[in-house]
Amino acid sequence: MKNRKLAVGLGIALAVLIAAAVIVWGAFGPSSDKGDISSSVSSSVSQSQTEITVKLVLSDGEEKTFELKTEKQTLGDALYENGLVSEEEYASGFYTVIDGVRADYNEDGAWWCVTKGGEMTTVGMNEQTIENGDSFEITYTPA
Repeated sequence: MKNRKLAVGLGIALAVLIAAAVIVWGAFGPSSDKGDISSSVSSSVSQSQTEITVKLVLSDGEEKTFELKTEKQTLGDALYENGLVSEEEYASGFYTVIDGVRADYNEDGAWWCVTKGGEMTTVGMNEQTIENGDSFEITYTPA
């Protein structure tokens, strides 16, 4: 009698677990688009990303265009996050090397001119805020 009660209790518990699994699978399974956790997470991440364009104009006039995606809020942060500037220069806020190209005022008088919409920015790259769709030009400027 005792074994029979134990078997019935285990059977009921198993049935409840299976029913719960079916309900969860129906709500979050691969064929369901409602309540899909992975799509909710990825859409919220993609909505918080900012996309900007950075055109690097080199000393010989060659142009390199970078489409950057970031969750950061400044141009300097986006450049660092995407590997275009070193940690040391990012930390100092004084950029001499961008994407491996040096423009060092102390060595040869060259510097990087940053423009947005054709206008020179009025703050450094670490302070220059960015918004989705912004375009910047960073131009090698000789002495």
